[in-house]
Amino acid sequence: MKNQPEILKNFIVLEGLDGSGTTTQLMLLEKMHIENKIKHWCTFEPSDSTIGKHIRDILRGRKEVEPVTLALLFAADRNEHLFNKKNGIISHLSRGEKVLCDRYLFSSLAYQSVECEFDYVLSLNKNFPLPEFLFFLDVSPEGCKKRISARAEKDIFDDPKIQEKIYEGYERSFLVYKDSDMKFYRIDGTLDFQEISRKIWSIIHPLPI
Repeated sequence: MKNQPEILKNFIVLEGLDGSGTTTQLMLLEKMHIENKIKHWCTFEPSDSTIGKHIRDILRGRKEVEPVTLALLFAADRNEHLFNKKNGIISHLSRGEKVLCDRYLFSSLAYQSVECEFDYVLSLNKNFPLPEFLFFLDVSPEGCKKRISARAEKDIFDDPKIQEKIYEGYERSFLVYKDSDMKFYRIDGTLDFQEISRKIWSIIHPLPI
């Protein structure tokens, strides 16, 4: 991919299939940052903006839209999440904070490309900046199925066959950015949660710098 997007220093993203443990890792890493008195902001996508809340209703099956509409909504939510002057990712980074995010544009490329053309989803997201660090919690679709089976609230993407396509979408998205300056780490998501958090912490704890 030519004309690679800029890299946002001190921006860390966690990615993985549903049930891979990204939310758990965000909580564990937040605790470590608080204990070590490191300036940080933890966030997630979809965000808690009006657009993000609308997306969550769609993902939970409470509302229905066309696949392209959902891809557009994710891109709009991401734009606001990044550039909102009061509480956006870039505004937090500018204040010297480390930003940790549960999901980012790689999720869009993986999930929305199940029903939309991959290149179309990429066109919506290609101009967004990349994180300095990307951690992919690698758990097979079958492994994630066991983890999410007990969830009370289901997601429209929870079907194992869909998760297999999403996994393929992730792999394709990583290839798109393989020549960028983003630091990519694939972590065995079947390891103990505490061990995973220690691995990530060992890499990112010197930040922000």
